[in-house]
Amino acid sequence: MNGTYIGNNKMLVKLAYNAMITVPADDLSLMPTFVTTGMFEVPLTKYFLSHIKQGYNIVDVGANVGYFTVLASKLVGNSGKVFAYEADSKTASMLKDNLAMNWTTENVKVINKAVYSESKLMKFLSSERFIAYSSLHEKPSDENVQDTFTTKEVEAVALDNELKNIDSIDLVKIDIEGGEYHAFLGMMGLLQEQKIKKVTFEWNPPMLGGDTENFLLLLSEILNSFDGRLYLLNQEGEPVATTLKEVSNYEFLPFVLIEF
Repeated sequence: MNGTYIGNNKMLVKLAYNAMITVPADDLSLMPTFVTTGMFEVPLTKYFLSHIKQGYNIVDVGANVGYFTVLASKLVGNSGKVFAYEADSKTASMLKDNLAMNWTTENVKVINKAVYSESKLMKFLSSERFIAYSSLHEKPSDENVQDTFTTKEVEAVALDNELKNIDSIDLVKIDIEGGEYHAFLGMMGLLQEQKIKKVTFEWNPPMLGGDTENFLLLLSEILNSFDGRLYLLNQEGEPVATTLKEVSNYEFLPFVLIEF
């Protein structure tokens, strides 16, 4: 086991990439995997380890408790920068604690905001038992998933406005439970200016809901207009070329990559 209960509903977890984080002890989405394996989303973890270099600028959209934020911070070093967006204030607070305990605060900026297509106040659904399910989008009902959501008002922002002064962004990682369409809409300016080199995101039609077809059309436009190349990550975290048509055939793909 890789976790120890330290009180106040917190598990301290030793991660496989030589770091530590805390996670809510009653969480049923991330905590069990962290405690039993010390890792999460292994292909994307391996991709980070092999492709992120010193001096990179990384944007972590949907940072949660900071598993990928801490990893990115260690990899980019003092010459790089990580921008971590987390909409839930309670989770963002734990994210900051996790950065502090790993001495990775100086090259990370935590932004307690949701990422969207425009700047506005929005309703955010915060999960009580599955923190990875918290989202601007309502999760499809499942009688076997017993959960309660608290509705919070959060500030939503577009990356075009947030990151307009950044000259180059080496990677944007997006995992926001169905909010991907609006996140992409909100960074079209950055893409047009060729500031973004790579984007990893989740393909999740059940959570995208009514945005699914529009997201496909937007991805097609992005790939055609900006010479994007589409990949899936294999189990070793290496990109394997794919097509948008192939992606659209899946109900869920956790690791989609676009390179420009």
